[in-house]
Amino acid sequence: MATQSPYVLSLDSPDATLARVGGKGASLARLSRAGLPVPSGFHVTTDAYRRFLEANDLAARLAATADVPDEPAALDAASDAIRALFEAAPVPADVADAVRAAYGALPNAPAVAVRSSATAEDLPEASFAGQQETYLNIVGADAVLDAVRRCWASLWTARAMSYRQRNAIASADVALAVVVQTLVPSEASGILFTANPVTGHRGQVVIDGAWGLGEAIVGGLVTPDHWVVDKATDGILSREIHDKAVMTVRVAGGSRETPTPDDKRRQPSLTDDEVQRLAQIGARIEAFYGVPQDIEWAVAGGQVYIVQSRPITSLYPQPPLPQDGRLHVYFNANYVQGIVEPLTPAGLSFVRDLVRALGNAAGVPLVSDSGPSIFNVVAGRVFIDVTGVLRNPRSLAVLRGLLTVIDPQSRGGVEALLADPRLAPHPAGSLWEALWRLRFLRRLPPLIARRVLMMWASPDAGRRRILNEILAATADTHTRIESATSLAERIALMDTAPSLSARVFPRLVPIAAAGIALQRLVHVLVGRWVGDKTAPLALLRGVPHNPTTTMDLFLWQLARRIAADPTSADALHAPTDAVVVGYRARSLPPTLQAALGTFLNEYGHRAVREIDIGMPRWAEEPGYIVDVLRTYTDITDPALAPDARFVEGEAAARAREAALLQQVGAGRRDRLRRMVLKLVIDRMRALIGLREMPKFILIRIFTEMRMLWAAMGHDLADLGLIDDAADVFFVTGDEIRAVARGSRAPLQERVAARKAEYAAELRRKQAPRLITSEGVEIYSSAASEGGTALSGTGVSPGVYRGVVRVILDAHGAQLQPGEILVAPSTDPAWTPLFMAAGALVMEAGGVMSHGSVVAREYGIPAVVGVADATRRLTTGQRITVDGGAGRVILE
Repeated sequence: MATQSPYVLSLDSPDATLARVGGKGASLARLSRAGLPVPSGFHVTTDAYRRFLEANDLAARLAATADVPDEPAALDAASDAIRALFEAAPVPADVADAVRAAYGALPNAPAVAVRSSATAEDLPEASFAGQQETYLNIVGADAVLDAVRRCWASLWTARAMSYRQRNAIASADVALAVVVQTLVPSEASGILFTANPVTGHRGQVVIDGAWGLGEAIVGGLVTPDHWVVDKATDGILSREIHDKAVMTVRVAGGSRETPTPDDKRRQPSLTDDEVQRLAQIGARIEAFYGVPQDIEWAVAGGQVYIVQSRPITSLYPQPPLPQDGRLHVYFNANYVQGIVEPLTPAGLSFVRDLVRALGNAAGVPLVSDSGPSIFNVVAGRVFIDVTGVLRNPRSLAVLRGLLTVIDPQSRGGVEALLADPRLAPHPAGSLWEALWRLRFLRRLPPLIARRVLMMWASPDAGRRRILNEILAATADTHTRIESATSLAERIALMDTAPSLSARVFPRLVPIAAAGIALQRLVHVLVGRWVGDKTAPLALLRGVPHNPTTTMDLFLWQLARRIAADPTSADALHAPTDAVVVGYRARSLPPTLQAALGTFLNEYGHRAVREIDIGMPRWAEEPGYIVDVLRTYTDITDPALAPDARFVEGEAAARAREAALLQQVGAGRRDRLRRMVLKLVIDRMRALIGLREMPKFILIRIFTEMRMLWAAMGHDLADLGLIDDAADVFFVTGDEIRAVARGSRAPLQERVAARKAEYAAELRRKQAPRLITSEGVEIYSSAASEGGTALSGTGVSPGVYRGVVRVILDAHGAQLQPGEILVAPSTDPAWTPLFMAAGALVMEAGGVMSHGSVVAREYGIPAVVGVADATRRLTTGQRITVDGGAGRVILE
C-alpha cells in the first residue's frame, strides 16, 4: 500500500499495535512480518473508529444507552438502539477517503473479507472469539466502507456487551479496528489448535476442516472432519471423516450455504500432506508466540493460508516442565482444603515456606527453587507432584485410600492416568521414591503413636495434655509480633513462623489421627460383624469437641439473644456495611454489640479461604458474620433450629449404635464383640470431632502471620516500595527479604501485574484436579445418571426435598432457612451457612472433607463430588438430596 494515514495501515506495518489495530489485527501483522502465509490487506485503525464517534457525537450517547443490566432483554434493546445510531451516522470524509485509497491499492479490486478487531480481543486472558462480526466476499470501495461501519456497530452487540460485563472490561476502554484482507477462494477451511482443547495435551495438534469457507464450521452447520496430529513427529494419531452435507460458498456481497456435491460429502476435506503441513505451520506459529494458538486456516490451489491466530484461553497453565523429560502428574492440593480459588502471592509464599520447613524438619527437600520440586504453584493454586507416588505400589495404595475419603473424583482421575504405561512402577532410587516410601516419617511414629495411645486410653486427659503442649509452644508468638518495631525484626519473625508450624505439626497429627483411625476400625468391625458398610456414617452425628461445630452453635446462641432483643434484631437487619460501621464505632444496641464482640474475640481469626494469609479475617471484615447472624435470626421453625438438630443427631447416632450392637448377635463370642464395638464407638465419638482441631490451631498461627505481613506492608509503604500497605499481600517473602538485604527496587509494577492475574484467576470457573506435564487436564470423573438425577458421593445420610440456592462465594451469601446449599466446595468458614441449610450439594469433597464432617454432625443430608453441580443446578430449582445413596434427583 503506497500511502498510509492515521486511519489506515498496511497489513504488515510495524505500527500495527494492539491499541491501533486490535488483537486480531496485531496478530496478523506480526504473522505477516514473520513471513507466514497471511492474505494481503490493510487495517482500518481504532483512530478511524474514534473519529467516526467524534464526528457524529456518539460517545456519550453510547455510554448512556449501554448502561444496562447484564440481562438478555435489556442488552438486546440497547444493542438495537446503538445499531440504529451507527446506521444513521455517516463515515467522515477523511476516513472514507483513506479506506477507499487503501482498497484501491489492492490488485484488481478483489473480493475481501472485512473482520472486526477489538482492542480487548485475542488476549491471553480473554479471547472474545465470535463477539464481533466478519463480512465475506465484499467487493468495491463503497461496500467495504459499509462493512467497516457494520463491524464498528458489532462492538455493541448484546453478546459483546454481556461478555465485557462478565469479564470486568469497561466498554469505554474498548475500541474497534477492522482488518480488510483479500478473500481466499477456499476449497477447504477450518480451525487448528496447537494443543488439544479437550484434554489440554500440549503435544497434540487438533485440526477441524470442511469444504468451502469456514462459516459452516463456526456456525455449527456441519460436523467437520477431525484430525489429531503428534506435534513432535507430525504423525497423524487419529482421523474422523464426517458427512459434510452443506458448505459455505461465495456469492455476490457475501456468502451462503449450499449442498455439498455428493462426490465430496464423505471425502476428506484435506489430504494427509495438507494435514501435516498445517500442523507444521501451527507449531511454527505457537513457537513464534510462545503460547498455544487457536488458528483459522484456508486452503486454495494447494496453498495454505492463515487468516487468524489467537491464544487458546481455555487451557489451564502448565506446571514447570520436569527436567528428567518424563511424564509427571500433579495433584491440585487446593481441593483438599475445599478451595477452588487461587491464593494470593503472600499466601502462596507463606505456604511454600511452611512446606519447606516441614521438609527440612523431616530431612527431605519438599521445595526446591531450582531443581525438581514436589511443591509447585500453577495459576495461583498449589499442585503437588505425585509422580513418585503413582510409580510405587505401596505409596499408591496410601494415595488411593486418602483420595477415597478426601476427593473421590481425584481418585477417578488417578485411575484414568494409570492406564498410561509411562506411569508403571520403576526402579527405586530417585528423590520421589525415597520420599514416598515414607522414609521421612521414621522420626515421627514414636511421637505420634505415643500420643495417639494416650488419647485412646483417656480421650479427655489426652486432648487437654496435647492442647496444652501446643499452646505452650505458640504462647509468645503474638507478644513477639506486637513488640517488633523494625522491618528487620519482623522479617526474622516471618522466617521463624514456618519452623514453628513445623514443630507444632507432629503434635497436631495425633489429635486428628486418633479419631480417624478409630473411625476406620469401626467401619471394618461393623462391616465384618454386621455386614453394613454404610451404618458407620450415622454414628458420626452430634459428636463433641469439633471446634467448627462448636463455633457455629455458639453463633446460633448469640443469634437467639439478638432475636430476643427487638432493638438489636432491627439494627441487625440494616444494610451490612452500616452494621459493620456501627460495630466499629461501638454504637450498636448493647446486645448486638456484645454478641458480635464476643464472637469475634473468640473466632475472629477465621476467614473464608483462611489458609491464605492474604485473606482478611472476620475480625477485620465482619460483614460475613453479620449476614450469617441475620440468616440465623430468620430461623423460626423449631425443626430447623441448629441446636435441636444437633441434639437430635446425637440421639439418632446413639440409637443407631444400639441397633448395631443388637445386630452383632447374642452368642458368647458376640457378647465380647459387642463390648469391643461399644468401646471403640465410644472412643471414636469422643475423638473424631477433633479432626478439625489441627487446622483450627494452625489458622491461629496463620492469622498471626497475616498481622505480621500487614505490619511489614506499612514498612514497605513508608519506603515507597509499594503504594498501599495492603499491597504487601501481593509481595512474596523473598522480595521482602531482599529489602532487608538493602534492595530498594520498586515493587509497584509487580504488584499491579499480580493483582490483575489474581483477579483473572478469581474469574476462572474451575481448575483441574489433576494435570500432567503434557498439559492433560482432569476436572471430574463423576458421571450423571441421566436427565433426572446427578450422582456423587453420599457423605451424610438422609433425604431432603427443597429449593436450591447456588452460592459460589460465601461473602455476601444469603441462604434462606431450609434451602439446599449448592457450592463448588467449602472450607470451615462456610459452615455457619450449613446451620440454615436443609441439605448440602458440593462439586468437590469426600467422606472426610470439612463440609462432609460438619454436615454429618448437624444431620444435614449431603452429597459431594457432583460434577458441575453449580452449573447444572439453578437457584430456585426444586430437587431431592439423598445423602445415603449419593444422588440428587431433579424435578
